[in-house]
Amino acid sequence: MRKKNSWFLALWIVSFAVFLACSILFESPVCLYVASAMPILIVIWLPDREPNQYIRARHLKHVHLRTHDSGETGRLTISFNPGFIRWKQAGKLYFHLDSLSREETAEAAADQPPQASLSILPYDLTPHPSKPGWVGIDLDQVAARTTSLSITTDEVARFIIPLRDLEEIAVRHMAGLVSVARGGNQLHA
Repeated sequence: MRKKNSWFLALWIVSFAVFLACSILFESPVCLYVASAMPILIVIWLPDREPNQYIRARHLKHVHLRTHDSGETGRLTISFNPGFIRWKQAGKLYFHLDSLSREETAEAAADQPPQASLSILPYDLTPHPSKPGWVGIDLDQVAARTTSLSITTDEVARFIIPLRDLEEIAVRHMAGLVSVARGGNQLHA
């Protein structure tokens, strides 16, 4: 929640308490009516639960997006601390394709401690409907697959995504944008 919204929320809550106290102290029905309308304004300023989770630049201290190899066997690993992903709250985990780091050498990969990993399949990936360059992982589908595994979602600390799947998502998304742009031009012609 933005700082401005938190101040408005605090203001409405304090106003509610003041009008409620005035209605009791002065036995005023007008103050009671005003106090009864205040919860409507409080609900307006309550923070919304974001349905999706985003890996933004400020998270890159705790989350590492690295590409390994290239070509047919290339893959992207998203390493994070267990508990970083809100499995039960977030529907999708979005990351930006520009936030991928350079390739990691085999020696550096061997120095990392073993982590519970999950493979992300092509149908788990979706482009963001309104933000170009953002790709989402459907966490509900991934969590459903872990029910038959010996690990839980709380133990997962890494996702592995084949680079060719990311390329397919990017190509499909770009093709969709081009077709929308062409369709829009045809309507204006």
